[in-house]
Amino acid sequence: MHRKSWRYYRDLTIVWASFFLLLFSAAYALRHPAYWMLVLLIWFLRSPLRKAYYHAHPPRRINWLEKTALQFREVTFKSGDGLTLFGRFVPSRNKTTILLVHDLGQASQDMLLYAEILANAGFGIFMFDLRAHGSSDGDVSTNGHCEAEDVAGAVNYLLHRIDVNGQRIGALGIGLGAQALLHGALQVENIRAIVLEGLEPSVLRDHGGRQQPLLRRLGTPGNWLYYTFHQWMCGCRGTGVLDAIGHLAPRPLLLIASGSQDIYFNRLFYQAAGEPRELWEVPKGEHGAAILAGSHAYRQRITQFFQKELLLAEPTSEVLR
Repeated sequence: MHRKSWRYYRDLTIVWASFFLLLFSAAYALRHPAYWMLVLLIWFLRSPLRKAYYHAHPPRRINWLEKTALQFREVTFKSGDGLTLFGRFVPSRNKTTILLVHDLGQASQDMLLYAEILANAGFGIFMFDLRAHGSSDGDVSTNGHCEAEDVAGAVNYLLHRIDVNGQRIGALGIGLGAQALLHGALQVENIRAIVLEGLEPSVLRDHGGRQQPLLRRLGTPGNWLYYTFHQWMCGCRGTGVLDAIGHLAPRPLLLIASGSQDIYFNRLFYQAAGEPRELWEVPKGEHGAAILAGSHAYRQRITQFFQKELLLAEPTSEVLR
């Protein structure tokens, strides 16, 4: 059982208080119609508040693993800022290890399908629960900013294993996991090839500013409120995707976008990224689920990417273990 911090109870109280305030103001407006404008204002404020609360305090999934042929070793390790995190490790057959990082509200077991695809190709696997998820410590999620410390801790764990080659570590993250990998890879150079699927904005600037279509600009006030509420709830601010992604170069980057919204944002991120870079668009897919739109194509794309960049390519720089 993971203990909740004061932030959780404070934020939960505020969300419930906003609900009762909306309820009472609506009841009052039934008798005094002039107050319906106040009801609409509270409703407008409460929508980004609820979204911020869910993203800051996602529901924690029970950490169980489906039957699989993979022989996982369950481990614990420390994040860069001292939290105890839970992970599962499978040794490689080709001297290369892939870090798998899950999306918001999920846990490491949700990366099992990806683990099986890559393990069957000979890659080692290390998938772990981000802070405030699964069996890991913490109760605040931060759009990848503080989760960068989780990625740094995972890489540090791998570097201390004698069965892991520190110059052949790749990573694949989905949604929140993609945000965590982006910021975490800027802290550790040992991640040599990076796949970011369903990468989303983490600050308002990531929405594109004046480049946005008119209909998207209409959502700017709500987005501003969401990021303001979320940063206040989690107590963590960081660099946005557009400002960070270019610093991954010269490490190879593959962006995967499924669905119209992911495609819009990832085209912006692709333009800001440095070479070498790839963008794979899956128009008929859903956010963070490109694998469901074409499992064979997905299997080929990620295995060939990691094989090319980690097995066939020479290291871009020497990293001391």
